[in-house]
Amino acid sequence: MTASLFSKNQLSTVSDTELLDLINRGSKPALTELYDRYWELIFFYVNRVLKDIDGASDVVQETFIALWQKQGELSGVHSLKAYLLGIARYKALRCITLSASEERYRSSLLTFFNDYQESSEITFIASEMESFLDSHIQCLPERMREVFLLSRREQLSYAEIAQRLNISDKTVKKQINNALKYLRSVLDEKHMWTTILLCATVFK
Repeated sequence: MTASLFSKNQLSTVSDTELLDLINRGSKPALTELYDRYWELIFFYVNRVLKDIDGASDVVQETFIALWQKQGELSGVHSLKAYLLGIARYKALRCITLSASEERYRSSLLTFFNDYQESSEITFIASEMESFLDSHIQCLPERMREVFLLSRREQLSYAEIAQRLNISDKTVKKQINNALKYLRSVLDEKHMWTTILLCATVFK
């Protein structure tokens, strides 16, 4: 039966394996059903790590977007639940790495690693991500780097940064958003799918 012929009620009885096959063939209703099954599990895990409801909600959305973007390449996935959690854990780790507060960073990282006590590979990847991030922060344009570091390292508000640099709050927000967009992109390109597969393997 093709994906379009499944009703919502029928999809609710379909196995994860069948849902994965439908998503792999481009079924948006199957993705919606998968979201309904797993969003709460992912949200509560990520919120426990990040201690940030808005951040956890964003990670949930990004997790299912990332899965959808891999349609046509999912035939090797053996556990859909583990794969989804692997994506969410990578996204959470990325959020931690980009965290504005050093205290919050340490707290979130400790919670994250409590799940990976026996995994030296995860510890290594987290360290690599942090070093990789630091090197790319240095590649930001000078003013963007200055604004980003004042926010992330000195924990200044937009208004405080604007006052110190004699620029508008709007400019500060734009510079930080552009920096985050770039840093997320380079982190994803370098580390995303390797980390997701490793996280999924650890949590089978």
